[in-house]
Amino acid sequence: MNQIKQFFLFGLVIFLFNLSPISISNVHAADGEKAGQNFSPLGVESPAADLWRAVRQRNPEGGENLVGRSQVKGPNASTLINVGGQEWRNWRNSKLIPYSMYALGGMLLVIVLFRLIRGKIKIKAGRSGKKIKRFTNFQRFVHWTVAILFVILGITGVILTLGRYGLLPLIGKEAFGFIAYYGKLLHNYLGPVFSVMLVVMLFTFIKGNMFNWTDIKWFLKGGGLFGGHASAGRYNGGEKAWYWIAMLAGIVVVISGLILNFPQLIPILNLSSEQFQQAQFLHAVGSIGLFVVSFGHIYMGTFAMEGAFEAMRTGECDSNWAKEHHDIWYEELQRDGSLTMNDTASNPSSNETAQTA
Repeated sequence: MNQIKQFFLFGLVIFLFNLSPISISNVHAADGEKAGQNFSPLGVESPAADLWRAVRQRNPEGGENLVGRSQVKGPNASTLINVGGQEWRNWRNSKLIPYSMYALGGMLLVIVLFRLIRGKIKIKAGRSGKKIKRFTNFQRFVHWTVAILFVILGITGVILTLGRYGLLPLIGKEAFGFIAYYGKLLHNYLGPVFSVMLVVMLFTFIKGNMFNWTDIKWFLKGGGLFGGHASAGRYNGGEKAWYWIAMLAGIVVVISGLILNFPQLIPILNLSSEQFQQAQFLHAVGSIGLFVVSFGHIYMGTFAMEGAFEAMRTGECDSNWAKEHHDIWYEELQRDGSLTMNDTASNPSSNETAQTA
């Protein structure tokens, strides 16, 4: 089973890396279609080139900026041509798309190499059969709601951003059009729900996620992943780092996404076209960055470490797992007298389920 998982992850990395040259070649083709190009395919200069250049640059021979008049009121009412939109399109095609593919593929490659080198992180003392309550039902509900929404939004966002260059050539226009259409609907309707749940998660898990000196030592020891013990409280340094990355980057993605999702608010907010494009930039870069970093969190919480996934799945963790990975938290529970354990050793079905998690 482990070999199958490793093969699948490695194949996914190769797939993403193969998509990158596709995107770059298509981007170079798109660059030849720049709006400011002066020559037709026959090599004859377009008679409208000078007019186009003057309007586009808003700077005629006299050296004074072109000023337009319009009966329409608004920040962009007097703008005949939005030059920034073309610049954003060129940057998206030539930078955002290929670099996003490299980032996604690179992170998957790192995960595969880590798995091959480090292997699965076992509970050294073995399972004790005694369970400690780690998360409440409400905490688990918030976590899984945000996680499911995040995965759906991440996948649909990747399809909408990268699918034209990677997915469309593989499945054809009709299938891609169907997926992109309904993917956009999901993305637009679930985005506001994710926004609300992200705020709920911020306050649900903020207790215990403040950094301290123990976390600095944890980072200096590499979290104990490559040997040696790294002490940790209820949440270790890596979990706290992911929490704050997800919250801060998530807030940027949420605010920019709401601006893009509800363009009718732009007249109320009095946003210019440049500010709207900045929202596009922040949403795209923030989303891709957050999605890439999430791969590490998902891997560490599922396949990488024995006993980690069941803590959020059932709300309970094995006592030996707690001692090895969150020893300070375990000792605090002992001192406070709040350490209560459920013995699952006498329940073979429960113990077997924990072993396979």
